[in-house]
Amino acid sequence: MNPLLLLRVHRGAATVLALLALSATLLVCALPRAFERSYDDALHGVLDDTAASLTDVTVEVRAPSTSALGTENAFAAGDRHFRGLLPAPVAQVMDHGPGADSHYGAKTIGTPVAGRLEGGARPYQYVDMAWLSGADRRIRYVAGAPPGAPVTLARVPGRPELTDVTLFEIALSKQASDKMGIPIGATLILGNSRPSLARVTGLYQALNPRDRYWQHNNDLLTVTVLRQPNLDAEELYITGLTSPQSLAKLSGEARALRYLWVLGVQNRALTARNAAPVIDGIGAYLRTIVTDANGPIAYDPQIRIAPYDLDTALPQVLGKFLDRLSTAQTLMFLILGGLITVAVGVLALAVQLLAERMRSGLTLARARGASLRQIVLTGTGAVSLALVPSVLAGYCLTFAFPGPATPIVHLGPLLITLVTIAFTAARLAAGHRSPIEDRRDDVVARRPSPRRIALEVVVVVLALAGAYLLRTRGLTTQTLRQGADPFLMLVPAALTVAAALITLRCYPYPLRLIVWAAARARSAVPFVGLTLAARARSVTSLPVLILLPALTVSVYGAVVGGALEQTQRLAAWQATGAAARVEASAELPADVVERVRRVPGVKEILPADKGIAQVGLGGRTATVVAVDLDAYRRILAGSPLDPPHAAPGLPGATIPALVSPDLAGMSSFEIGWHVRMKLTKAGVIREGLPGVSFTVNNLIVVPYDASKRAGFRTFTTMLLIAGQDIDGAKLKAATGNRRDILVSTFDESLRKVTATPLAGTIMTSFRVVTAALAVYALLTVIIALVIGAAERARALSYLRTLGLSERQASALTVLEITPLILLTACAGLLLGLALPSALGPAIDLSAYAGALTVGDYRLSPTTPVLLAAGLAAVSVLGAFLHARFGAHRSLGSALRVGE
Repeated sequence: MNPLLLLRVHRGAATVLALLALSATLLVCALPRAFERSYDDALHGVLDDTAASLTDVTVEVRAPSTSALGTENAFAAGDRHFRGLLPAPVAQVMDHGPGADSHYGAKTIGTPVAGRLEGGARPYQYVDMAWLSGADRRIRYVAGAPPGAPVTLARVPGRPELTDVTLFEIALSKQASDKMGIPIGATLILGNSRPSLARVTGLYQALNPRDRYWQHNNDLLTVTVLRQPNLDAEELYITGLTSPQSLAKLSGEARALRYLWVLGVQNRALTARNAAPVIDGIGAYLRTIVTDANGPIAYDPQIRIAPYDLDTALPQVLGKFLDRLSTAQTLMFLILGGLITVAVGVLALAVQLLAERMRSGLTLARARGASLRQIVLTGTGAVSLALVPSVLAGYCLTFAFPGPATPIVHLGPLLITLVTIAFTAARLAAGHRSPIEDRRDDVVARRPSPRRIALEVVVVVLALAGAYLLRTRGLTTQTLRQGADPFLMLVPAALTVAAALITLRCYPYPLRLIVWAAARARSAVPFVGLTLAARARSVTSLPVLILLPALTVSVYGAVVGGALEQTQRLAAWQATGAAARVEASAELPADVVERVRRVPGVKEILPADKGIAQVGLGGRTATVVAVDLDAYRRILAGSPLDPPHAAPGLPGATIPALVSPDLAGMSSFEIGWHVRMKLTKAGVIREGLPGVSFTVNNLIVVPYDASKRAGFRTFTTMLLIAGQDIDGAKLKAATGNRRDILVSTFDESLRKVTATPLAGTIMTSFRVVTAALAVYALLTVIIALVIGAAERARALSYLRTLGLSERQASALTVLEITPLILLTACAGLLLGLALPSALGPAIDLSAYAGALTVGDYRLSPTTPVLLAAGLAAVSVLGAFLHARFGAHRSLGSALRVGE
């Protein structure tokens, strides 16, 4: 018995098997790579948008009076020590040494400027000194020279109180020199109790202000302005650079000095797979740092706590990302699980097709004395020869796709091969157990065995129990960082399989009622066709197990994708408040308003005013919005936003106001805004004004002319714009590109919401998988028809000799397969529509919809119904074409079959 001979004889069925094996392997291997790449892109986007001062790991310590660090080499040794303590998962994502974001140094903190030797001192100024490794490579001097070594002055002319004082040389940023009025050559008196001197020798600018290095040290470039409540003036803070020779003097001075070591994180080294170990590693590193007895600063064994502080928000950033990732992974598991289930099912059908083609030859060999082992080995060998090369080719092709190779990429092809070969061996062993046993399943329906029924019941119970757990406790385990519960992540796929099993068991019963009615009709075609469908040949179980998951995942994707898209649009509307919005902290000039009116796409402009007002005579404040709500509702017609109705008019000059619930207890009150005005509560606004005011509490909405009614004039600080295709850049240009004017458009807000890699991956995956599932569903019907083509053609040929017309023969075939398709389509449609509600809070898409809850799945059923109907129609059309052109024999062939 030669497997190659069987393969050559049945090369058509073998080719179908090979192509399906190739496609299944590509899906199993390429999709996870694409998913993992999108996960990593999303994480890198989050890290790039987060300040380096939050993601990098910073070790700080207050400089002690003893064991102070006075040289650059001492700091370098400390850097090597702290890096040596890093756990392996954390060390793998760190910079390899000083450079990039990593650096170390010393900084004074909160040093006041007590005066200037040259006079002309300004109050409320603070100048700190710092030495930082790598700073000299990131700046250029625009005036003066770099600072040099410090000196000690025994006396200072004109300042008898300053004796044995240290004179440091520092350099300041050009912006600080201009804003604080500190020119080159100025000598500052720093500190009050034990002062020192700092002479400005140079002014610098950053070579690249966007360098992440400066996110740690922005105080060296930009003046920090603070206004204290009890002061009428502003406090100005800046840090100047000093030389490394100043370290010894800085450490010896009695001042607030801190040492720091910044261990930079390589964003591209962090992935969705090592994020959780890095979180755990940061926790372990913190425990190591606080008990470190061998660090650069002396350890006090009596306290048993090292003086180091660990400053990083990396665990929080990664933790928040993992929260979002768990939802995306669940959706990807659902998509991938449904697709793999369908692909493997179609592969099993292809094996069934090849087994049917080989059955006559293997049956003959079995009758001539071949053992069951020989039959199984020969048939399995033929299948393996068609399967294994295709799986290997698919596995090699997947390396052309971008993305990391996760374990499923390597294990998937092996599992496909083993499952397919095992199914083939079991199928051949069951079909050829007894020699010359050829039963007609389409004549007598087989009863399922008790073991099979018990197994199916277990699958259904596990799916329902998993759905209950998924809905009640959520997706994650009790410890979130342990990741998602694998059992719960497989629940959606298990629900589809359970629904397929229930459909498979139940669909013959309603058909028998239809058969009973068809038996009373004059035509025999409906009765015969529906009888064949109701008796459910064993081969029909695979199409049900394939079609139902295909339809369920497709419908679920349409429902969730539509709901997500609607919520994203709602989030964009709520972020903008109109088609476009122009907002300023001060009054908008009239010429700016006119230029905005002439921007292409702008149809209508609604002026509004927003500001902070004092409520009553106490210290309570509230956000006040003056806007014509009736006009606002008009320009929002057709959008998902529903602003409140305008407050009803009140008698006299009383000004009506809508207030937030926390202010609802006041029936009338005064506010101090542009002018003192008395308001009367005319209603409560509970939803706020999305896009106009993002606060829900301490909110007051008054008519646009409220200030005019109070005896002053109207102000315009905001423009709410109606229109279409408004270009944000042109709108910004119309405002003169002023930094104090905020410009936002609906299109830009929508792009921000939908631009995240995870959201794009979810939407794209649903579309791609829906198309792939449609193709697989069509192949399922065709292969199922081809499997029974020989017996069906023989039966139809004999019926043709009894007077059955060609049209009736085609109708008979269509009637045999149509009930299965229609009932499965209905079951898949219902399950797909029910899945979003069944999974409940386990899949929270708010992270991909502007933080809005995606819980409203009231999507019009038009798309899911059309999807299911279209898939069913294509499948029925395939059955009809097969019956019309490829499934009948002529009368002559029927008379020559020899039976």
